Amino acid sequence: MVNTQHTAITRIYSPRQVACGALGGPVGLIYFLWANFAIMKKKNHTKLTAVLGVVFIIGLIFSAPFVPPNIPGLAFTALYVVLAYLMSRKFHLDNNEIIASSEYTFHSSFRVFCITVICFWASYIVVAGPLHLLYSIGFFTV
Repeated sequence: MVNTQHTAITRIYSPRQVACGALGGPVGLIYFLWANFAIMKKKNHTKLTAVLGVVFIIGLIFSAPFVPPNIPGLAFTALYVVLAYLMSRKFHLDNNEIIASSEYTFHSSFRVFCITVICFWASYIVVAGPLHLLYSIGFFTV
């Protein structure tokens, strides 16, 4: 008798996809790291990523006014991308492990692009919104 049972293949983000997702700002960085932990069913890592992500964003909001104006925003984007790539390589599966796995395959690049765009706007709202509010109530001065 032939076994007709198929195992489901789960889609996961590669380290490069996670790094590209970090172009969506801090929300992108956090989302793609969190998503891979969730996909891999690493519950403690997903919780820790969410908590540290919130702390990270709050830290960004309150430290942003003190960043010297001669430091370009692109430096922060580069930092997010490198950080996402390194963390993904350390804690997730790399490309070869995903290719060799019978359990995982890659998410599509189109999906990564769409989620990155959403994360970019979410990052803008989550960081710029509170900053604008803090400036308008006089918490920070220009």
